[in-house]
Amino acid sequence: PVSMHSFVWPNRTWPLAALTETQWRSWQDEGYLVVPDAVPLRLARAAAAAVREYVGADDTNRSSWYTNVLDIYEDTLPDGKRPHHGPCGMVQMFHHSSLWALRQHPRVHEIFADLYGTRRLFVTVDRAHFKPPVTTEHPAWSDAGEVHSGLHWDVNTRRENWPLPYSIQGVLYLEDTAAAQGALRLVPGFHSRLAAWDAAQPADRSSERPEGEAAAALDAEALSVGAAAASLVVWHSALPHGPAPNTQSAPRVSAYLSMLPVDAAPFLGAQRAADAPLSMADAGTLAYHEEQRQLVYGLGGESAAAGTPPRLRRQS
Repeated sequence: PVSMHSFVWPNRTWPLAALTETQWRSWQDEGYLVVPDAVPLRLARAAAAAVREYVGADDTNRSSWYTNVLDIYEDTLPDGKRPHHGPCGMVQMFHHSSLWALRQHPRVHEIFADLYGTRRLFVTVDRAHFKPPVTTEHPAWSDAGEVHSGLHWDVNTRRENWPLPYSIQGVLYLEDTAAAQGALRLVPGFHSRLAAWDAAQPADRSSERPEGEAAAALDAEALSVGAAAASLVVWHSALPHGPAPNTQSAPRVSAYLSMLPVDAAPFLGAQRAADAPLSMADAGTLAYHEEQRQLVYGLGGESAAAGTPPRLRRQS
């Protein structure tokens, strides 16, 4: 991979197995890609059914789509736990067998192997999404909440963090999803003009989301990415992205799905340590490894005694 000043992008030398050359060029130019038939349709349908069951949605009773009205980040249930679903659409369902069937499908691995140029990958463990149509009958579902309103980034995009790592995010549409059905929104090609855009912004701008007039301008450019069931949408983390309101008649049902390289060092950028996390998902994995190290060995970080087991970090 080579640095493009503000972001890292691979200088591809490997043959493609799942993607076509046309798809690769589109990925390189636009920073996102829709890959149809990423998994068998039966697996997508099974996962969609599991999501519906988990959130209590019954398509014969449309009001059941709107039962969960608490904020999954701010509110708590009587037992002290966070809600599993709410108006942001996110579904806190991580380990259902139907989701693991998607994560482990060989074609998904082939797609990410093409994008990273390595077959040594691990899959992220992420959540699902169920977003019913906006309606005046259920006003709570017209407000996705602060976290999921507008466009944002899941990486620090400020200049001191450049070049941004080559980190790929993804969502799998479990059912046919029209552009106006709450589909993913993003700004195509933004990775290649991040530097020029940043030069026109205040030095203390938010690292997580565009603001003010800049936010309005990017929002006007954003594309809602509709696609058929079983399509995988992937995007470079430098692209501003976010949810769109669902103005159609059916819910959007999807699952977030990505893979990361076991050896992330080539994709991090020269200014980062070789064992630094590539993304939020990678950071969670490394934190988990470190936590397990302390639980298993009773070790306490960098000051551990000589001769103790090595840090359970990413291995190349």
